[in-house]
Amino acid sequence: MKIIQSHPQKPTSEEAKELEKLKARIDRAVADGKISGSEMEDIKNEILTDGKGSAEQMYRELELYRTLVEQKLENGDLETEWRSFKQ
Repeated sequence: MKIIQSHPQKPTSEEAKELEKLKARIDRAVADGKISGSEMEDIKNEILTDGKGSAEQMYRELELYRTLVEQKLENGDLETEWRSFKQ
C-alpha cells in the first residue's frame, strides 16, 4: 500500500543531513547486492528509535528505506542474506 502525503514539507537542513546519513548507511549495506537480516533490522531500528525527528521525518526515512531496499528486493535487484545465529 502506498501512502501519499497531502501537503509534504521540505526537510530542514538538519533533517536533510540525517537523511543523507541514513542513505549512506543503506548504500553501504547493499553495496554487494545483498543485505543481511541483521542489517535490515539495524536500519529499521535506527529509523524507528531515532526519536528526535518529526513524524514527517520518520515518513521520509521509511520512504527512503522502502525505495532503496524493499523495492530492490521486490524487483530482484537485491538479495537477502540470512545468516544462522548461534545461541
